[in-house]
Amino acid sequence: MSKISVKRALFCFVLIIIINFLLPRMMKGNPISYLTGLDEELTSVQIEYYEKALHLDESLFKQFLYYLKSIFDGTLGYSFQKNSTVSTLIFERLKVTLLLVLPSAIIAAIIGLSFGLKAGFEGPKTDKVLTPIMIIINSFPLFLISLLLILFFAFDLKLLPYSGLASTKNSNFLDLVRHLILPISTITIGLLPSRYLLVRNMTQKIAKSRCILYQRERGLGNNKIRYFYILPELLTTFLTNVGLSIGSGIAGSVVVESIFSINGMGRLLTQAVYTLDYPLMYGILFVTSLAMLISIIIVDILSFLLDPRQRRKLHD
Repeated sequence: MSKISVKRALFCFVLIIIINFLLPRMMKGNPISYLTGLDEELTSVQIEYYEKALHLDESLFKQFLYYLKSIFDGTLGYSFQKNSTVSTLIFERLKVTLLLVLPSAIIAAIIGLSFGLKAGFEGPKTDKVLTPIMIIINSFPLFLISLLLILFFAFDLKLLPYSGLASTKNSNFLDLVRHLILPISTITIGLLPSRYLLVRNMTQKIAKSRCILYQRERGLGNNKIRYFYILPELLTTFLTNVGLSIGSGIAGSVVVESIFSINGMGRLLTQAVYTLDYPLMYGILFVTSLAMLISIIIVDILSFLLDPRQRRKLHD
């Protein structure tokens, strides 16, 4: 397990915590507005109430301790606009976003890994067909991919729904799956080119090494060389890329959730921005950073378990 990557992730996470605390207090104007999201003119009685509720009448260090307490007790602050703790609002939507992001990241990883290895090692024919297609797809924004899928599968063929996650209140699992196909396909197509191109480029580079040339001279088949010699070389980098995409995908689901009318983290962030609900924005930034940190740690553990070279380094 890489100590450096974990240290960097922890450093970035601590930095996010400090920025979340200091930013509303450093901005020009009344900090109450930035800590409550309430932009209307407040009476002196209301100002006094919010100063006590937000501990603004105490020292900066004590305010930071209260802020840390809100993190450790799981509330992540309070959204005065929605009259609810930030964690309650976020975790109601987080499971919906993960329902979109996790399957998309896994499917894109499997397809990108398989085709990237094939195109990078089996010669120019496969590469000439797949690489231009992936480059073209990579130039498509997510909203365009979404609209094309909706037009074809929902309007032309009338096979799949394009809005929400359920047809009725008492919908079953199969209905949920039908509603998930288009948004998951959109995110998968958006992620796939970067996965494919990463694996393809690394495979081409590794394929020129002496070790691979020697295995070819020995007469080993392409599949054995791909999966037993090339794959272990690129697996750590590839898993890191996939792990980071899961964390960033939580924040990047805004477009897909808006187009498909899905109430996940993306739509919650959009609402927070439009209504200037700063506590909710800070909470979403915190949870997204935490998700990326967890992803990095999981990837490091997987890399350690799958790559025997890292285990040998630990013993040495």
